[in-house]
Amino acid sequence: MKQGLIAVIDDDELDMHIYKKIVMLTCPSYRFVGFSNGIDALNYLQKNSNNAAALPDLLLLDVRMPFLNGWQYLEKYCDLKPDLAKATCHYVCSASIDPFDLEFKNSNLHGYFMKPVSPKNILEIIKKSEHFHEVRS
Repeated sequence: MKQGLIAVIDDDELDMHIYKKIVMLTCPSYRFVGFSNGIDALNYLQKNSNNAAALPDLLLLDVRMPFLNGWQYLEKYCDLKPDLAKATCHYVCSASIDPFDLEFKNSNLHGYFMKPVSPKNILEIIKKSEHFHEVRS
């Protein structure tokens, strides 16, 4: 397993804590950064757009959040610098069973996982993300 940065956008503190623990236990070579909303994540990405080490390789995204939901975040993410907007793998991790959420399409969305997300799911997502980055290199 490689090294990298995993970001999570989720307004639920318990879910954020669970993600962090899973990452620390299953992939200790990865660093973790969490955001309670999409606005903070977009601000972080803009601020660090010229610092590749600070940009996440993988981002796990909740869809049901206040201020800026997951789909709105993805739309705004696409408006970032073109090279920045293609640098991160995005996976939705949500408990939503809304047909709209399950069928939403976005060129920057790489997959959808139902909560609760297990360590096995996280490892699968990381492997897919690593493959994505290898193919792009």
